[in-house]
Amino acid sequence: MDPEIIKKCKLFDNMSEEEIQAVLNGLKTTVVPSGKSVIAEHAAGDNLYVVVSGSVEITKDLAENDESMVAQLTTLEAGDFFGEMALLDNEPRSANVVSRNNAELMIIPRERFLEIAFSNPRVLFNLIRTLSWRLRDTNQRFAEVTEKLIAQNRLMAIGLAASKIIHDIKTPLTVIILTAQLLENLYPDGKSFTESIVKQANVVDQMVREILDFAKGQTTPITPHEVNLEEFCNEIRDTFGQTLVGRNIDLIINNRVRDKVWFDESKMRRVIVNLMKNSSEAMKESGYIRLDTLIEDEMLLLIVSDNGKGLPERIKANLFTPFQTEGKSHGTGLGLAITKKLILEHKGNIEYKPNEPQGTIFIIKLPLREVK
Repeated sequence: MDPEIIKKCKLFDNMSEEEIQAVLNGLKTTVVPSGKSVIAEHAAGDNLYVVVSGSVEITKDLAENDESMVAQLTTLEAGDFFGEMALLDNEPRSANVVSRNNAELMIIPRERFLEIAFSNPRVLFNLIRTLSWRLRDTNQRFAEVTEKLIAQNRLMAIGLAASKIIHDIKTPLTVIILTAQLLENLYPDGKSFTESIVKQANVVDQMVREILDFAKGQTTPITPHEVNLEEFCNEIRDTFGQTLVGRNIDLIINNRVRDKVWFDESKMRRVIVNLMKNSSEAMKESGYIRLDTLIEDEMLLLIVSDNGKGLPERIKANLFTPFQTEGKSHGTGLGLAITKKLILEHKGNIEYKPNEPQGTIFIIKLPLREVK
């Protein structure tokens, strides 16, 4: 066996070469072919193993009568050890161990392990330290799995709610649209107003459907077409600007693109308005919200920035994951996640960076032409 590998084994930390050699005296190694079992769950435990070369995979049975239901726990490499728990508590093995890469294993029988442990207390200390580290790692893994399960359950609940909302609002939205069309027939001069009513009613329906698609993990159908960016920006100014009336917040739109561009206008409008809405909610008194558009490296850039309070460090790393929200009593934490999904479905991307001296900047990059 390679003495350098044994020296690296956590079980023998802070031991001299003479002490390690005394431990190794008389011990044997075996090579277990890849895919072969080293330890079977529930079997009696009689040996501790040190991985000399190759690796082993630790798994856990999830169902007693179904061999296919197995959870992969971790992989141990050269220098790691396993099998100690059954020697300490005299209980059956609690997991399976399978050889990978023709693992070479040093075998330490129970009696020899107890002899080594009592004659050299450092081994017990190293064992306890390794068990402590593994427990911390298990706790972290458990927390991550629990968090994912909670998120999945919340998405499921939101999906059920969205399904019910779509069903419940179908009739009133239809009534609103039909009433608007009737008013247009009665008062042709009010066509621009009735068209706005119909458009916003359709927006409500589409927004709920996007939430439902996100909760189900489905792709939202997009219909890209040529867009006049000047008209697009003017409409955002007219619609979103109304939400800022009475507040000391400036809406600045600087469009530097005169050529027609290509995207799903209704969905990208919601992307921009959602980012602006987040900026607005981050401002208590005064400030600015800005949209800049330009073409760079054959990509359309839509840049939404503000000088609000900015984002706290704790949510920056997971900014576009579901349920990341800050300072919103009624926020779902899905806005940015759905925003990114819509952009990715356009074959584009979005990135965040802090504004200086304070605030946020979101940079959206979209293809200039349709990507099939």
